[in-house]
This record gives sequence, structure tokens and C-alpha cells, in this order.
Amino acid sequence: MRRIRRKEEGIASTVGTIFALMIFTSLLSMFMVQVVPVQIKENEAEHDMEVLSQLSQLRSVIDILTLTKNTNYTAYVPIKLGAPGVPVVASPTYGQLSVYPAGLNSTYNMTVSFVDNYSNYVSLHSQGSIQFTAPNRYYVPETFSYENGAIIRYNFYAKNAIMPIKPNMKFQNVSGHVNVSMTMENIYGPPVTVTGVETRSLGVTLQGVYTQTYFLGGKELNLTINDTYYYGLMPLNFTKYWIQEISNMLNESGILYTDNPSSLQNPNYPYYTISGNKIQLYNVWNVVVRMVYIEVEVSS
Repeated sequence: MRRIRRKEEGIASTVGTIFALMIFTSLLSMFMVQVVPVQIKENEAEHDMEVLSQLSQLRSVIDILTLTKNTNYTAYVPIKLGAPGVPVVASPTYGQLSVYPAGLNSTYNMTVSFVDNYSNYVSLHSQGSIQFTAPNRYYVPETFSYENGAIIRYNFYAKNAIMPIKPNMKFQNVSGHVNVSMTMENIYGPPVTVTGVETRSLGVTLQGVYTQTYFLGGKELNLTINDTYYYGLMPLNFTKYWIQEISNMLNESGILYTDNPSSLQNPNYPYYTISGNKIQLYNVWNVVVRMVYIEVEVSS
């Protein structure tokens, strides 16, 4: 009868290998659960700040082109679409860049209308927007919208927005009348939406700019805003943030808000009312408007 011999060395090697695999798996699990999310969150947060900086650069480029009235030059502003991931273990976070030009494709429309002191009805428009959506996985999902020189930053979790870059608008309370000055931008070009992680460039060309002064002599000015953007089937309405920002500008200029003009002790003092998406500003003396027309294209 053959005798079976046991070798303890083989058992020890197998057990050691199993323990080594268990330790490696545990460390990898801890890395995936604790380190990777933190790293991706930091990358997404840094990317959002980078996009905000790049849109601010876009605003500066448009301001320079407007001031120099240079219509023979195309400036390019880079926009980084995606946030980097973690090599080997986690993919980058994609982003979406969209251009909604003036016209039927516009998501933003601001109208300034009034009757001047010569009984001429004037209606001026600002249309078009450039929007970037970052559907972050670990950091807050956000949307940035460039419209009429301003940048709106919308938080999907809080369902709220701020305006870190203000529009070129100014209201002055001078001797009991309001002087208004503003820039109204119109964005043209093909409507386009691109999604990815690479860097794209926005080509910006000034098509024209002109400045006009209107004399109202104490009449009223109507400012109406429609600003609705759709991300998939989700409607985002930025109108109220525009109304809030312009209202803050008026308050800082010492212009009174009232919901009952008949209750004012001095109706000849500058005041304003709000009705839905319309602001009515009373006792306006003159309006200086700079109309800017730009064409935007996204590089392939």
C-alpha cells in the first residue's frame, strides 16, 4: 500500500498567496472608495473654476474688440470641456458647450423699450447666449451661461444661481432723474452643441458696434427679460436672477422700489416697479445704449 506524504510548504505558499491577494484587494477597495472620489471631486471643482475663468476671458475679449471696434480680427478663447479623471481607475468627467445665437434658437432675450421726448417709440434687443454644463459626478453639477456680458452660475443641487460677472449696465440718480447707460450684445453664428473632455476654442468676431443716446426728458423705460434654457428635458429659467441683479443695481443707485406708485410722496422722484419679467423705470432723463454684434463659432 502506497503511503501519502503531506508537504506543509505547499499549503503555506497557497495561504500566503491568498492573504496577499486579500490585502491587495482591500487596499484597492479603500483606494476606490475613499481616495478616487475625493480626487475626482477636486478635479471637477478645479475644472468648474477653470471654465468660469475662461468665460471671464471671453467677456474680456469681447470688451476689447468692442472698445477697439476691430471687425477684421477673430479672437479665440479656449474652453476645456471635461475634468480629468484618475488614470487607469476612473474616466474623465465630460462637459457640454452650447451656442444659442440670436433668433429662433436664442434662449435669452432682453428688450429695452421707451418713447423718447420726440414721441418716437424705440425698442432695442439683446439676444443669444453661450452655455456650458458640467454634470459632475462628485462635485456639484453646474451650468454657466454667458449672456449680454454677464455670467450666470447655476447650482443644480441648490436650484439657485449667482451672477459672478455683472452686465455692462449703469443707473445714475442725478438731480431727481435717472441716467441709464448699458451695452446690449447680440450673439450670431450657427447653433451648435458639443460634448466631450477635450479643449475646444470659441472663435469671436466683431460684426459691428454703434452707440446711440436717446433723450427721454423724464419719461418711463421698460426692461423685459425672457431667459429660459433647457438641459435635456429640464427647464432652467434665469429670468428672475436678471430681475434680482438689475433690482440690486437700482437700489444701490438710490432709486426707490414700489408696488404702489400712488402711495409715493414725491412721484417725480426716480422709482421702479416689477411685474413678472418686466421692470418699469420712471423719471428717466436719457439713455445711452451701445449695441454690439458678434459672431461666435466653435472649433472642430
